[in-house]
Amino acid sequence: MQRQREPLQAGLSLLEVLIAISLLGISFAAIFSGLSAALRTTDRLDGFNHGNDYAARKLSELVLDPSLAAGQVRSGVSPSGIWWQARTQLVDARTVSDPDKPVQLVRILLEVSWRTRSRRQTLSLETLKLCIPEPPPSP
Repeated sequence: MQRQREPLQAGLSLLEVLIAISLLGISFAAIFSGLSAALRTTDRLDGFNHGNDYAARKLSELVLDPSLAAGQVRSGVSPSGIWWQARTQLVDARTVSDPDKPVQLVRILLEVSWRTRSRRQTLSLETLKLCIPEPPPSP
């Protein structure tokens, strides 16, 4: 007499389905968490690049401003909402031809600040400017 074999069970049990769904959910949560962190970092870096570009342009503008002298404070807000403040300090002064108008070496300290979603970010730049007085008009 030959024994009959029982047919193999086909399909998945409920426990196997629940484990698969749980693993899939954990994987998606990890992927979306990493994606969210990457997007926040990208947003922060974009803000920093925008602030840095604005600060470099503003510093160049201040260096080229002939009315800028030592001991001044200037500030303002850009159309995009970047706040800036520039302070100048006298580093050195030398008399060349007219003792009333010395050549000055001026330090320009520029601070820019902008708002992000979570906080305010700040960037500081500085440079030196040589202020040479205009020669007196020749007779």
